[in-house]
Amino acid sequence: MRGLSGRKVLVTGAAGGIGAAVVERLAEEGARVAAADLHEPVEVGGAAARLGADVTDPEDAERLVAGAREALGGLDALVLAAGIHYVGPTHETSVADFDRVVDVSLRGTWLTCRAALPGLLGQGHGWIVTFGSTAALVGAPRLAAYSAAKGAVLNFTRSIGAEYARQGVRANCLCPGATETPLLKQLMAERPDADEFRNAQPIGRFATPEEIAGVAAYLVSDEASFFVGSAVVCDGGFTAV
Repeated sequence: MRGLSGRKVLVTGAAGGIGAAVVERLAEEGARVAAADLHEPVEVGGAAARLGADVTDPEDAERLVAGAREALGGLDALVLAAGIHYVGPTHETSVADFDRVVDVSLRGTWLTCRAALPGLLGQGHGWIVTFGSTAALVGAPRLAAYSAAKGAVLNFTRSIGAEYARQGVRANCLCPGATETPLLKQLMAERPDADEFRNAQPIGRFATPEEIAGVAAYLVSDEASFFVGSAVVCDGGFTAV
């Protein structure tokens, strides 16, 4: 894709699933990638640097961005894939579980952006891809905390997209549908309607991490220059019906 060669990108949530696939795809496109997760990811192909950080901690988020910038010789883009979920009846969700889901997805996204934005603005360009979900767009029974967090990430991204577009920073929210990851396997094992959910995909299957990674790579390439504050939905038709 145009513009990815040599682009310096920090990817969070990179230890597996979609995040790891994003690292690999960006590296294939010639980008220099810092792969980050709560614990330093060691099995991520193509990463120029591997970093560990808790993105919910302000000081850790600052250290993460500084470490990525140092390791890569600069920083052009963020792909913020870190996230967790809790499955269960809303009235049985503990305060701790709700807070943790919101902290990782929303607070972690905000803190990493806050740490990176001064540098992106100072250089006059930057690309930010946050991760929403179809759960940010439609109701998700038994996933109220996750849906609330992802909906907030989407509107946060719209806000910063509008705020910083004229200063050269492009922020967009990628909203994947169900994707074949360890997280989905756990989710399916915990859903009472797993077969019904699988059959609800108009395309007849779940996404692969590589399919979602291709969209993320596009959004940090020069090809996506007119995308600002968008909810970029890649869901096999799930929200179309």
